[in-house]
Amino acid sequence: MAEGAAPVAFVTGASAGTGREIALALAGAGYDVALVGRRTEALEAVATAIGEHGRDALVLPIELRDAAAVETGIDAFLAWSGGRCDVVVNAAGIPGPLSPDIGGFGVAEFDAVIATNLRAPFLILSRLLPVMRARKSGRIINIGGNHGMRGRAGRSSYSSSKWGLRGLSRSAALEAGKDNVTVNYIAPGPIAVQRMKDGWAARGEAEGASEDAVRKDYVAAMGIALGRTNEPADIVATVLFLVGPGGRNITGQEIVIDGGVIV
Repeated sequence: MAEGAAPVAFVTGASAGTGREIALALAGAGYDVALVGRRTEALEAVATAIGEHGRDALVLPIELRDAAAVETGIDAFLAWSGGRCDVVVNAAGIPGPLSPDIGGFGVAEFDAVIATNLRAPFLILSRLLPVMRARKSGRIINIGGNHGMRGRAGRSSYSSSKWGLRGLSRSAALEAGKDNVTVNYIAPGPIAVQRMKDGWAARGEAEGASEDAVRKDYVAAMGIALGRTNEPADIVATVLFLVGPGGRNITGQEIVIDGGVIV
């Protein structure tokens, strides 16, 4: 890729779900995109779709819990981009233990969540934030979750990682502001990605109920004021706003997209 040919984005979690949709949307907005994830074949499919937008894509199969692999991947990215990085979206994340109380799961499970959801964004910012600051331009978006805005029984590791990501985002915003780099945090509520839809369908089959009925029960249990879960497009629209002209003077902020759970 020729240096300066197009703005360049680095997106983690780009193989599926919301991360995939963010990567495709950025390509549609004119960005060349580095695609970070664990599943090479899925990343290559996204890269093919980006090529159909007339943009370039770099496939970076990286285990984000492996610090050395992150370093090597970023080296490859900077060589590909000619040392340029305009946008970083840290969309990768894992839920960790879904129901055990503290004491019901081990430190290895806790560490895996922290390493993926918090340490990996720190490693990425450690390398790419200085690149942006040197160029006096850049937008960073960390995708968290509304469990990072409150406690949640049975989700202690996930909630802890997202609370930490809020602190990382705010601190980075304060450090990089003088160099015209913005750092913001998006806190989605439940997103109706395929994995979640499959779960609703499986529960409905087990209980003799429709997927729609299970989904409505879920929405009610979560206390969602608007009565609907997010679609990936809700998150994508906010990312595009923050990287566009409307996000020029927004930094250090936490944008909650959850249909009215956190109010």
